[in-house]
Amino acid sequence: MKLSSKAIAGLLPLLYCTTANAQAADPGGAAPQGLGEIVVTANKRPEPLQKAAVAVSVLTADTLQKSGTGNVADLSKIAPGLNLSTNANSTLIAIRGVSSRDYSEIGDPAVAINIDGAYLQRAVTLNASMFDISRVEVLRGPQGTLYGRNATGGAINIITAKPVHEFAASASAEVGNYDSQRFEGMINLPVTDTLAVRASGLRSYHEGYSNNGTAGRGDDENVLAGRLSLQFDPTTALSATLTGELIKQRGIGPVRLGVPFTRTASGYIADVRVDIPSTRAWDLDKKGFNDIDVQALRGSLSYDFGPASLTYTGAFRHAHVDHDEDYEGTANPGFGFPQNSQIWTTNHELRLVSANGQPFSYQLGAFYFKELEHLNSSFTEGPYGYAPDELYDYYSQDGYKIQTTSKAAFAQFGYEILSDLKLEAGIRYTQDTKTRIGQVVEVDPAATQATGALVITGRSPQNSHASFNKITYHLGANYQVTPASMVYAKFDTGYKAGGFTEVAPYNPETIKAWEIGSKNRFAGNTIQANLSAFYYKYQGQQISQFINNQLLVANAGKSRMYGAELETTFAIDPATRFNASIAWLNAKFDDFLIRTNFVPSTDGKGNAQLAGNRPIQAPSISINTGLEHDFRVFGGKLNALAQTQFQTASHLSIYNFLADRQAAYTRTDVVLTYAPEGSSIRVAVFGRNLENNRILTAATPNFTGNWLYQFAAPRTYGARFSVSF
Repeated sequence: MKLSSKAIAGLLPLLYCTTANAQAADPGGAAPQGLGEIVVTANKRPEPLQKAAVAVSVLTADTLQKSGTGNVADLSKIAPGLNLSTNANSTLIAIRGVSSRDYSEIGDPAVAINIDGAYLQRAVTLNASMFDISRVEVLRGPQGTLYGRNATGGAINIITAKPVHEFAASASAEVGNYDSQRFEGMINLPVTDTLAVRASGLRSYHEGYSNNGTAGRGDDENVLAGRLSLQFDPTTALSATLTGELIKQRGIGPVRLGVPFTRTASGYIADVRVDIPSTRAWDLDKKGFNDIDVQALRGSLSYDFGPASLTYTGAFRHAHVDHDEDYEGTANPGFGFPQNSQIWTTNHELRLVSANGQPFSYQLGAFYFKELEHLNSSFTEGPYGYAPDELYDYYSQDGYKIQTTSKAAFAQFGYEILSDLKLEAGIRYTQDTKTRIGQVVEVDPAATQATGALVITGRSPQNSHASFNKITYHLGANYQVTPASMVYAKFDTGYKAGGFTEVAPYNPETIKAWEIGSKNRFAGNTIQANLSAFYYKYQGQQISQFINNQLLVANAGKSRMYGAELETTFAIDPATRFNASIAWLNAKFDDFLIRTNFVPSTDGKGNAQLAGNRPIQAPSISINTGLEHDFRVFGGKLNALAQTQFQTASHLSIYNFLADRQAAYTRTDVVLTYAPEGSSIRVAVFGRNLENNRILTAATPNFTGNWLYQFAAPRTYGARFSVSF
């Protein structure tokens, strides 16, 4: 039975939000009194969460295990202001309304994603990396000094579990509807007193959530991944970590539903509601595929001199992505979009960091990033095309080589001018270079179809080069009012490099952000309340769209965003935890003149003024709230965990049409975990998205004449067995 929104809203005060600001009791052991402390590295140095002068939410390993979080999309349930969506096979992330929809080979994200300190430019395999995780940190607000480029919205740090010098092992098996199967395993071995090894693996599969007729079941998952880590600590001062990772991903992959535009008499898109016939069953004429192979090697080397430590972090990553899809999302003959790319990424960062507890603190660093991509892609008709007179020429991006290089130097200083009053200042210089070498091959589709061989009508070089540099700043002050309460204020700037498309170059985007916040513990360490408020001035936000069959990235003139966030945790008693977070966001474009053929021109030159529209993925209210309780039954503990997410309406295109509007929704998960007393065995049953609400992850107007929709997972349920040693 489908629950009404009113019924769900009435349950909000009773449900649990998996913000990891609370470390709940282990179902099999004694629950601790009060709230535990969590150590984070959000500021690239270890410090307690409640002492870090930054808005950051944390998902710990304990919370990941209890809630069964196994993909990146679930992170939006734990961090206020965080929204995740998809476009084709790419994960798109927005924090406080700041996002990037450009998932092309020359695009950049607006939120920096780091795995074990290594920057990840392309997010096509994020879900496959979500196993054997120590914690996930979500930093809200621009991080232009310590994290640098492409962190205008914030940063997400995924920290995998590292080897420890004692034996440990665990295994879990999960089954559910849609033939879901998920198996995880880990073993940690202390080889010597100074060397430890940790091996972990993941096998995750479910059949597609969407039935697309002869094109199979889309939105499926088929992942096999493994990770091997070495920890070497020859002395108390010297520490080295090396991690290798292999990922193999197969299947049809994400699919789109195409619904034709309703057009005005002038041929523009009419602002009317779209009747989406089904979110789980529609026919496609073309069966896609999403084959991805990743090999990654990353590591760190750190030496503690006493007053300071020197840390090097390096990473190499190779990804082979072979992807195709039914691009127009219908059963009518149309477009395919085959892409085959080889992506090599290299990261290096060297930091000198002062020891904690000093009146004067500092970080000095240098950063180098290089990405090289070899790409072949095309829009094809083949047997799936429109009639030749309805189709613009087939074209292929032939033999593209795209290289991005980023170099940076940064410094951040802090000084405790009075006892418990600290001032901070930081600066970063970034230099970015992008190049692309290749050609577009144009083909006559009618002649090609008639002869059975490509009939090339033209070749257009696509050789481009762009360079940018920027200085970003950080100024801050924080005051420890009491041992349990801290207030802070800060000013940050952020920067995302410009670039080029086939049509025209575009400029960098920049952001200026003011933020105040407070972190508090009350009532004998049983209540935690963290509050932040912010104001952004956003210049040149990069917006991508298709115009006349070509990708165009335009710079919005001005945007402004402001809002507030509250995260709370209550340790009601040793067996009960209650968490609630709320984020309020006011965001709009103040000046956005963009060239478009989807809406009428406002200046007579083909440009439309979209001032007043809300950015994509920017709901005004987001709430995560819930409850966790331990019951003593059958000689053990039953941990009951419920969590719900509520969001007000938001838009998924810059035009703010009714057709791209995601209505307000709730999404509720429930997990029951039983653990016999004194045992490491856990048996759990779960249900996710109990309301089975339709949640859009993409709603994009496209040159094919369709709205292209993608959807979040439907209601899922299952059981999980786990054991640890």
